[in-house]
Amino acid sequence: MVIFQVVGAAVEFGMAQLVQTELGFAGLVLLTLALVGVRAGHPRLAGWAAFLFVLLSLQLQT
Repeated sequence: MVIFQVVGAAVEFGMAQLVQTELGFAGLVLLTLALVGVRAGHPRLAGWAAFLFVLLSLQLQT
């Protein structure tokens, strides 16, 4: 049950980043890939997509 709370918090953070920084289509695709990776049980896909999403959001904030 804890994993669902963590994923929910990550999705909430991701959606807030999409709205605040206007990441656009690339951000939406990366967030979707991260969620698909979690749901499908592919930790590498989820990890890389989340990592790239965070890098993209940090790049746009500077």
